[in-house]
Parts: sequence; C-alpha cells; structure tokens
Amino acid sequence: MIQETKKVQFVVKTSKHCNLRCRYCYEYAELANKQAIALAQIQQMFTNIASYYQHLEFTVEIEFVWHGGEPLLQTPDFYWKVFEFQKQIFKFDHIRVRNGVQTNLTLLDSRRLKLLKEGFDGVGVSIDLFGGLRVYQTGIESQNKVLENIDKLTRANIDFGCISVLTKQNLEFIPEIYNFYRQMNLSARILPLFKGSFENQHQGFEITPYEVLEAYKKLVDLWLADEKLVWISPIYEAIKQVVHHYTPNAPTSFYDKREWESIYIVDVDGEVYSYADAYLITHSHGNIFNQPLGSLINSERHQKIVIEAEERIQETCSQCKFFGSCSSYPIAEGNRQYNELNSDGSIKCIVDKGLRQYIEYRLFDMGIIDVDRGYIKLERLELERQSSPSLGYV
Repeated sequence: MIQETKKVQFVVKTSKHCNLRCRYCYEYAELANKQAIALAQIQQMFTNIASYYQHLEFTVEIEFVWHGGEPLLQTPDFYWKVFEFQKQIFKFDHIRVRNGVQTNLTLLDSRRLKLLKEGFDGVGVSIDLFGGLRVYQTGIESQNKVLENIDKLTRANIDFGCISVLTKQNLEFIPEIYNFYRQMNLSARILPLFKGSFENQHQGFEITPYEVLEAYKKLVDLWLADEKLVWISPIYEAIKQVVHHYTPNAPTSFYDKREWESIYIVDVDGEVYSYADAYLITHSHGNIFNQPLGSLINSERHQKIVIEAEERIQETCSQCKFFGSCSSYPIAEGNRQYNELNSDGSIKCIVDKGLRQYIEYRLFDMGIIDVDRGYIKLERLELERQSSPSLGYV
C-alpha cells in the first residue's frame, strides 16, 4: 500500500497583465502586457507534468498556484476548463491535484466568487494594510475595495490567507498588521520586498535585511505575548524549528533539491524556473509546453542548478546549529536579495539565522526551553494543529 506522500507546487503565471500598478511589483515592467497562456498550452503542460509523476510509486500531491499579474483577469470559464483538463489528464490513483490562486481581490463579482468558493482549494489575498503602494493605474489606493471584498469572502465561508509585503512604508506598523490578522482570524505571510524589475524601482521604500530581521523580532514578541494562536509565516515555522532543535531525539530534516524539488515557477512562455532563479533565463530548466517534465529534471542545466543550491547549503548552513531543524530551504531557494556575503563568498544568513537566534533567546528567557532541567513546555506554544491554514502563495 502506498503510504508516502510528497508535495510539489507549480506556480503558473497565466499572464503578467494586471489592473494595479503596485510600486514595488517585481513584474512592474510587464503589467500592461496582455499576453496569456492559451488553454492548449495548459493542456500540454498538464500532459508533460503527468508523464513524470504517473510513474512514481508513492502518492504525489500537485498544487497548481495560478498567479500573475492578476490571475482573475482571466475569465472564470478559463479556469473551469483548466479544471476539466486536470480531471482528464491526472487520472491516477496516486496523484492528487489541488488549485490555489494569488489575487489582489479587486475584481470580485458573483461569477468569480463562485469560482473561488467551488473551484479553488486555496485562495491567497495580497494586501499590505499600510504604506499606500498597492494602487490602480490612476494612483488611487486599492485597499478599500480589497477590504470590502475580504468581507464578501468571509460571508461566503471561503477559506483564504493573506500576503503582506514589508517595505519602509509599513515597517512602523508591525503591531497594527499583526492585530489586523489576529482580529480577523486570518493567517498570513509577512514577506520582505522582492527584487524590482528595474534599477532604483524601490528607491524611497527599500529595506535592508537588518530591518526585515527587526520587523520579524517584533512579530515574535507579539506572538509570544499572545494567548491566541495567530498563524504568521515565517514566525510560526521558525518557532517550531527552534523548539524542534531542542526536542530530544527529534528527527532531522534537510532540503534535498536533487531528490525532490518542491516548487517550480512556470512563466507565461512556458519556461520553468526554480524559486531561487525566477526569470533568470540562464537558469531555466527548459520549456514545459514542449518538453516532458522528466527531461527538464534530468537535463544538464537542471543538474547544474541543483549543484549551485547544494554549494550554497554547504557553505552557509552546514556549520549552523539549527541545520537539520531548519531544512536550509531559505538558503537553497530563498530571497538572496536579503543576505550579504561573508569574506569567503558564502551567504551571510542575516534574516533566517538571526530570527532563530532571537527566538532561542526569547524561549530561554521565558523558561519555555530549559536545557539543564531537560524540558520544553510545548503546551505553552500550542505548536501542534491538525491542519495547516490557508496562506498566501509565493
């Protein structure tokens, strides 16, 4: 009987077209481009993906994350047809298919509401809450419309999570951001600003890795002082990893890109990238519209990318005390914009290592971890839940 289950995400850029012009967007230069993936290309992509996973001898959960631009600029009929293709092509007992979407939630009508409720398994909403950078082409902020539509999702009992991007414009509002998600009973990813699409795009609201770390420390303090479980990523995961590090006989966990890659990004033209190398054409694995996934994974270019990730892990993570509780994924696939280099050329893991060190300090200070007495008060942290919440994507 098949017992093992492995998960993989395909983040599919249906189009770069968007009705907003968020000032920090890494797709900014292409937001007016209406080129979109054709249904015939999606059908062939599914066929090329299924050709690889259908031969594996364990359960595979494939999640397609529909991304943009703004993916809901595609009509609901487009996605209903996509879901029909999936049913036809992924007809294997050991393959489970899910669909998620990351949206700015400004285009919600009755047809799209039905699509989010009945078609998608997960919904991510992009909202920064403070800073005024998520604007329409006219320069008007989109937030009031998004909050209005969040209420519609809630009334429709649609499970969703959020993404908020950290910039200099909202750093001072960390407590307010936390309290918004707490009061709304929402889970969220709080992510640092990603690299821009052109030079100086972020001038005036760029942030340093040290500012990101300080923002995360404030979130840790808020989380630890709260009796309510608020699922904020990456804080929740980092706390679990520190506790895991001090748990006797806990198994280790390592990110093995060579054995299993967990996220692929599919661009509008069909080029496939690892998360760490998005849109770097020299690091494309190949084209999923006209090549089977197996040939991309076994290609010489992909093997070179794997080696580069393994070298980053070896240089940066192998001597870290949290290596094995932290899987090293942040270094293998993370946002390298927010790390500096050591004198030997290795990555200085400012944010992720610094966050875990701070959590360690706080848990010792609170008496939750006491190595001398040999205990961890897990019940204080409420770290175990039966299911993970919906979170924003990427």
